[in-house]
Amino acid sequence: MQKTCLIAILAASAAFAQGWKAGAASESITPTEPVWMAGYAARTKPSEGVRHPIYVKALAIEDPAGERAVLVTADLVGFPKEMTDWVAEEIRKQHGLARDRILFNASHNHSGPVTRKYLATRHTFQLDDARREAVTRYTSFAEKQMVAVAGKALADLAPASITFGQGFAGFAVNRRRETMSRALPGPVDHDVPVLTVQRPDGKVRAIVAGYACHATVLGDYEINGDWPGYAQSALEREFPGAVALFVQGAGADSNPLPRRSVELAQKYGEVLASAASQVANGKRTKPVEGRLRTAFELIDLPFQTPPSRQELERRRTSGASEIERRHAANLLSILDGGGTIRSSYPYPVQVWRLGDTFKLVALGGELVVDYSVRLKRQHGFDNTWIAGYSNDVMGYIASRRVLREGGYEGGGAMLYGSNPGPWDEAVEETIVTKVAELIERTAR
Repeated sequence: MQKTCLIAILAASAAFAQGWKAGAASESITPTEPVWMAGYAARTKPSEGVRHPIYVKALAIEDPAGERAVLVTADLVGFPKEMTDWVAEEIRKQHGLARDRILFNASHNHSGPVTRKYLATRHTFQLDDARREAVTRYTSFAEKQMVAVAGKALADLAPASITFGQGFAGFAVNRRRETMSRALPGPVDHDVPVLTVQRPDGKVRAIVAGYACHATVLGDYEINGDWPGYAQSALEREFPGAVALFVQGAGADSNPLPRRSVELAQKYGEVLASAASQVANGKRTKPVEGRLRTAFELIDLPFQTPPSRQELERRRTSGASEIERRHAANLLSILDGGGTIRSSYPYPVQVWRLGDTFKLVALGGELVVDYSVRLKRQHGFDNTWIAGYSNDVMGYIASRRVLREGGYEGGGAMLYGSNPGPWDEAVEETIVTKVAELIERTAR
């Protein structure tokens, strides 16, 4: 144990010598009134109490040249583009950070509140005016807390060592299968990337841990952070005074199994926290050296050819399910209002390169695990961190394989939102090509 601690201290000392700064902050976004919850279309009423507080957190970093950036994470199902656009603009006005220097990631928590702009894109929510007003109040509160926590993290900037390493946790299971057998043979990403921030006195100021798995252990009506929330709480108990942040990976087709008990949510949180702690305290971390380089772009992701008006009218009256009929009616309302059905979507791609140590690739939407496997294979398993659910969550982002297989992630989930239908098979190459371009750009 003494040897392990000595190694960790030496690694931290080497990193501290690089001249980096970091700051962290945490703010509660726990609702103070009953509010509709996100994640499950089958819910029929607002939240009933709080099992576990939920938070928005921020990590600010500054390289030796004074270049700054801020990561904002939240115990929410996702951030709509309109929400992150507004928050990013407020951060820019107050702190001077360009859009590429601000990264948002949601844990994809299915036990937190829905937000106003997310609600607007989901026809599955049937709320009366009073409940919509509660969602509006909550959204305004959450947005202001996001701006505030970023500012507090930036104000907390101080000399720090920053180290990176990866661990392993095995509770994510690929949920896709051709038949309802017990075989679940699909790919998974069990990596646990960890960023550790220490002050000169050796105390951990922040720890950021990632994992690729749905936050869906629980599904009742009590507000909580599911297993990522319990993981962060466990890490903050282990490292007093630290802010623990969670970054969701490419977990769109991965579930924690088994599910549906508080004990399991706590257990998976403890497993993730244990994996992250082993990295933070271990001997395989690398100090962040060099410069901070960032890039952010919106690219057009194409949908398959949208259905005709005639086909939508048929689906509205005789669709196979209530969800399909509502989806058709929603698209017809766009046409009836003089609008057009979109043929593509402005999709966010972001890359942060922290020195020569590692690169964080942050992609929008519910990213299936194929992207993580492919991008790590292409750009390095040991120094590439893949995050989904970043900056905008507009739906599932299927790979070519998943699109061809179909199923929920391959197109069925699109019926729950305002997108016209499945993505075109070109989306995988479009995303992978842009990621490679931004990685190359940030290497210069």
